[in-house]
Amino acid sequence: MAGTWHTEEEEREYPGQRFQLRREKLIYETQSPFQTIQVFEHVKFGRVLSLDGCIQCSTFDEFLYQEMLTFLPLCSTDDVRSVLVLGGGDGGVAREVVKDPRVESCTVGDIDEAVVETCRKYIPSMADSFQHPKVTLVIENAKEYLKRMPDNSVNVVILDLTDCPANEDSEPLFINRDLMTNIRRVLRDGGVLAEQTYCPYSNNALLSAAVEVFKTATRNVCYGYVPVPCFPNGGIGLCFGRVWKNGQDNVDLSKPLVKITEERAHEMGLKCYYDEFHAGSCTMPLEFRKWWKDIVEG
Repeated sequence: MAGTWHTEEEEREYPGQRFQLRREKLIYETQSPFQTIQVFEHVKFGRVLSLDGCIQCSTFDEFLYQEMLTFLPLCSTDDVRSVLVLGGGDGGVAREVVKDPRVESCTVGDIDEAVVETCRKYIPSMADSFQHPKVTLVIENAKEYLKRMPDNSVNVVILDLTDCPANEDSEPLFINRDLMTNIRRVLRDGGVLAEQTYCPYSNNALLSAAVEVFKTATRNVCYGYVPVPCFPNGGIGLCFGRVWKNGQDNVDLSKPLVKITEERAHEMGLKCYYDEFHAGSCTMPLEFRKWWKDIVEG
């Protein structure tokens, strides 16, 4: 398969569009009970992980996505002792979570052990995080694992789930009201939820649907955007919000509650996130800002 093209052509998410990367070398491919897993080499992006034909990350730019999905929520609350990551079988988010010294434990729940083992072997820069003493790996369906968790048991929940639906008639798991209801139940008061979502203008109908479901957990919703060159639209949207069970939280999450300065970010080994970029990522074009406000307040 060397020199062939990896192609993403998903009419529902990216109508009338096709995105391609040339495979220099197919490093590994397997079919797990849940999905097709590929790791291939790209001349610019390095090693690329694909699940069911959808690019998940590349070693060239994965830090952009991992850091922002992690630190937008972690820096939006002063209590991050217990963190739950649903999905995240590549280990990237867990790697970032344990960089925050306030974190005491990080549990990663992913359904597909084959993803974990693939990344351990072929992308260890991410999956080595599973060896960290603060990280616990659970191989289980995210919805089933949540059902067994006690109420008010975690401070932060991060959804790092693939946006590839199981079939053309289903929605990605993060657009699921039962999942969000259970996340609200397990979060402690004032806890934070974050998830990947869709890009501005790429498909506002799907983004609107995702936000409506997110509001099942909390109406305090903030949106950030981060450039990730290997992704089909060159970037990705992130939703995050604080969950208050006894009233409405009016805190402006576009400004970090806990500030990581540029100097401190370097000390922590970060390459993307710092307090000014937190605020900058939440800045929207005027037209999209008005649309977003209507969706969130609707």
